Order: sequence, then structure tokens, then C-alpha cells
Amino acid sequence: MKPQTLYLVDASIYVFRALYSIPESFHDPKGNLVNGVYGYAGFLVDFLSHKPEQVSVAFDQSLNTCFRNEIYPLYKANRDQPDENIKYQFDLCREITDILGMHHLSLKSYEADDIIGTLAITYGADCPVSIVTRDKDLGQLLKPGDTLWDFAANVHSGPAEVHEKFGVTVSQLADYLALAGDAVDNIPGATGIGAKTAAKLLNHFDTLENLLGNTDRVLEIGIRGADRIRRTLDEQADQLRLFRRITQIDCQVPMPMQLAQLALKKPDIQRIKTFSEKLGFGDRMTQRLCGVAGA
Repeated sequence: MKPQTLYLVDASIYVFRALYSIPESFHDPKGNLVNGVYGYAGFLVDFLSHKPEQVSVAFDQSLNTCFRNEIYPLYKANRDQPDENIKYQFDLCREITDILGMHHLSLKSYEADDIIGTLAITYGADCPVSIVTRDKDLGQLLKPGDTLWDFAANVHSGPAEVHEKFGVTVSQLADYLALAGDAVDNIPGATGIGAKTAAKLLNHFDTLENLLGNTDRVLEIGIRGADRIRRTLDEQADQLRLFRRITQIDCQVPMPMQLAQLALKKPDIQRIKTFSEKLGFGDRMTQRLCGVAGA
């Protein structure tokens, strides 16, 4: 019998997508803006129409409390801190996730990526994993048969597609991001070494650590500006090793739980109706949400 796919949802991406794409005309009866919750709820309805049987939804709890901020305080410092309304809407997004019968997690010291990574490694060894996200960093978790699912674009990317996009294997992706940098997360990478050069270096040296331990051999591979690159790598080796600790997803997050908790549960229609009324969702969204419960 074919094993069930384990679906791991990177929720924050879809909450923020809704916050910035749904008009600010959706308010609850108390006047609070709930456009993000409305859009995220619609995403969940569409996702559940694909009939997942085991799923976990991971949220980022904060932009500045995970262990990476302790290692590198500038991590994600380029992003605006969420205001009170965004925090309010995130809490409601967790609530509707729970109401619709899906396991969900958020942790103060770890990011959604780390939750997803730990679940993928712990429970995905014997089944295909589909990571619902637009975040390229999560490509490092893929094994053969797994995919990143960009839900909005309905694009599935496996290890081969990740390799085609970045020029490195999934096992090299954390090294690649440390070396080339990641502007989204405010990681500068090595000065003057861009994406193509980073890929060429890793294709030759395999790992960042091997590269940093053999910088004299950079001159042998016929890469433009090799001497400058060698000097940069020598001068910035400690910083690049630090970046590598940040770009690596932690797949050993302490989360005592069992696979059975990831089984999709049948939603409670009354809870759906109460939630929809509390947020002033209207008949159309209420009906869509109840439809998930078979009503």
C-alpha cells in the first residue's frame, strides 16, 4: 500500500500573503482588521480540498526570539516588527487552523522551518513529504520523493528542481545560502561572492567547510577573481561559519509528540459558525468553512 503523504505547512507565508493581498475592508464586529485571517482561512479551505490525511501547520511565533537572533542579532533585522493587529490576526489564524482539525505548532526559540524540519526527519523517513511553502530555504530538507509545494502557483519542486534553480544539491543549500547570502533574512554572505560563484565553488569543494579549509586551491579552478575570492574567504571564514549555523535548519527541536497527532481531525461545525460570527465573515466564507466539515 502506498504510504500517505505527510503535509507540512509553512503557515506564516500564507498569513502574510493574505495580509498584504486582501483589501483592508474586512473587519470584525469590534472594528479590528481581519483581512489576513479571512485570506488565510480561504487558503486552508483550498488546501483541505486536496484531502490531506496527515498534516501539521507551523507558525513563526516571533521575528526576534529564535536561537538565530542570539547567534547573530542582525538576523531578520531588516524586517518590520509586527504590530498589535498582526499579532491579533496570527492568534486567530492559529485558532481557525485548530478548528479545522489540523495539528499546529509555534515555538518561541525556534522558527517554523525548524518545526517542519524536525517533523520531516522524525516522521517522513518512510513516507513522501510535501512542504507547503514558497521558502527556498526549506529545499535543504528534501529527500527523493519529497516536494516543496508553492500552493498559490501550484508548483511542485523536488530535489532536481532545487538543483536546477540554485546550481547546488539540496544537501549544499545551507552552505550556499551562507556563502552567497540571503537578503530576505539579512544574511550578507561573503563580500563580492554572488550566487553563481558560490555554486561554482561548492560544486568543486562540495561543502563550505572544505572550501574554507582549502582556500589555496581556489586558484586552481579557473574562476574569475580567484585571488580576491581566496583572500575574502580567509578573512571572513569565521563569519561564514557563523552564517552557516544560521542557514542550517535545526531538525532536532525538542517536541514530545506522536505521529497520530498529525492525523487530520473532523472539524466541529458549531465551532466554525461561532468563529465566523465572531469575525463577521459572512455567509460565503462560513459556508466554505462548513463545507470542509462536510456540512
